[in-house]
Amino acid sequence: MAAYFMLQCRTPIEWEDRALLRATPLPPDELSWRSGVSFKTVPSVPIEIEMQSTHSDRMIQLNKVDALIIPKTLLDALREVGVNNLDVYETIIRHPKTGFVTNNYVACNLIGGLVSAVDIAKSNVVGGSSDHLLDTDLDGLVIDENRTQELLMFRLAENTSAIVVHESVCKHLESCGFDQLLFIKPEDWVG
Repeated sequence: MAAYFMLQCRTPIEWEDRALLRATPLPPDELSWRSGVSFKTVPSVPIEIEMQSTHSDRMIQLNKVDALIIPKTLLDALREVGVNNLDVYETIIRHPKTGFVTNNYVACNLIGGLVSAVDIAKSNVVGGSSDHLLDTDLDGLVIDENRTQELLMFRLAENTSAIVVHESVCKHLESCGFDQLLFIKPEDWVG
């Protein structure tokens, strides 16, 4: 069994639709939530995030388009298992049509640097830049565990949309009942 897995989230099959969030606002002079470093300027909190009006207000357990938007219960579970590289900011999330409002989610900046842990020679690279950084398209990959810095959770330098979690995190989150989270073997991950 692999020691690291790719973290994804699924929409429950019984849901007709789920909430889609607009971009999470950045603090002034910051470029990305996906850079792997702490912000120089702390965002104003609570961070206000709007849902797209053309979709429902049903929130999944992990939104990761830019910031990681997760329920506070998931944050607590990540901390319980030892994940300590999240800068966390309170949010207010609103749906402009339904009137739904929640402050039960936080915006997280996954820090610790971008980790170059993909063994490019053993992975299936299908696109991206020649330096294999930030936007490498992969159809299956191999994680070089010697390059993970022993982090329990991190973003890949090769593809910053990829969130990698240690097996111990997977087991803990599964035991906590986070049934929308998927832990995909790296060799089966496409992104």
